[in-house]
Amino acid sequence: MDISRKKQKRSVLSRYWPWALVIIIVGAGANYLWFLTQADYSIDRNTIVFDEVKRGEFTISVRGTGLLIPDNIQWLSSNVEARVERIVVKPGKIVKKGDLIVELSNPQLAQLLEETRWELEARSAESKAAQVAQESALLDQKAEILNAQLNYESSKLKQDAQTELFQKKTGIISKIDYEKTRLETIQLKQRWEIQQQRLLKMKENILAQNNARDARLKKMQKTLERAQQQVDSLMIVASIDSVVQEVPIEPGQRLIIGGNIAKLAKQDSLIAELQVPELQIRNVAVGQRVIIDTRNNKVAGIVSRVDPAVVNGNVQVDVEFLNGLPEDARPDLTVDGEILITELSDTLYVNRPIFAQSQSNSAFYKLSEDGNFAERISVKLGQGSINQIQIIDGLKIGDKIIISDPSSWQTYQKIRLR
Repeated sequence: MDISRKKQKRSVLSRYWPWALVIIIVGAGANYLWFLTQADYSIDRNTIVFDEVKRGEFTISVRGTGLLIPDNIQWLSSNVEARVERIVVKPGKIVKKGDLIVELSNPQLAQLLEETRWELEARSAESKAAQVAQESALLDQKAEILNAQLNYESSKLKQDAQTELFQKKTGIISKIDYEKTRLETIQLKQRWEIQQQRLLKMKENILAQNNARDARLKKMQKTLERAQQQVDSLMIVASIDSVVQEVPIEPGQRLIIGGNIAKLAKQDSLIAELQVPELQIRNVAVGQRVIIDTRNNKVAGIVSRVDPAVVNGNVQVDVEFLNGLPEDARPDLTVDGEILITELSDTLYVNRPIFAQSQSNSAFYKLSEDGNFAERISVKLGQGSINQIQIIDGLKIGDKIIISDPSSWQTYQKIRLR
């Protein structure tokens, strides 16, 4: 016997759920297509670097790399033409003032010294002989003066006696004898005076001759001293307590006058020579504080000089140490230097994006609130340091921007992060 069954009616949900699923899928696809059309370019977020805008104290500094250079460098050079006989000290050796570094030789200088010494001895002997002759001539002249004085006084006595007799008119003395005696007395007096004048002139002449001989002797002594100095200069010695940095010669080499022999540098007198990019040098000034990093120590310094010239895109900045040298300091040691320009308080700043320049208007990619997009905006920048830069306008605290290199997508206004 057949039993008839009633057909059950399908529920509304069972009848329409396929359509609902289709609608959901179509809506999701449309939303996804709309999401994709929001940006012309997409990039993996793991390949880029972000940073958030912050507010607070901001230190402006400039970095440069360089070397520790001796502040007191002296080159020892050759004062004569010579041959290198022996190198006593090699580079890196610590020497005291007066220590022998290099020994030179020049036989001609030694011979010249001996000849000059002999010449000086000969001239000294000639000078003494001339002095003896002058003294003898001086004594002869004094004797002549004495004879002239005696002759005059004798004639004067005779004249006085004849004058007395002649005035009494006794007839013993004739007028002719009297006048003859008077004229002879006058003549002898004049001869005595002339001999005295000759003595004065002789003394002046002797003094002039002595001065001339002394001058020639001094000249010869100077010649001897110079010859001795030239011979002494064959022994090259350290001029200061220092470290020998270079000895650019070798035994047997011929040296000309002025040729460099050794380079000395004081071990305890070093400065840092930093090379700062020309784009960052405008705010660097003498007197600013510097932190010098030797990789093992950090020490404080101060800017002592800023070179006015630009060489290969860099400007040299000299830094003096404030509290002594670090333990590992030595000439030509590579160091990094951070020059502290100024400090700003309560300002917006962000880690420095690639290619961001101080005091300029730049375009950065700012992240959306949901973090899925980044849109290019214009930002006004202020002062910048090594790793950070000040924000003047265009961003606010909490905003996030891309700070890595945007060169591969910088032509797009908006990018999508996946």
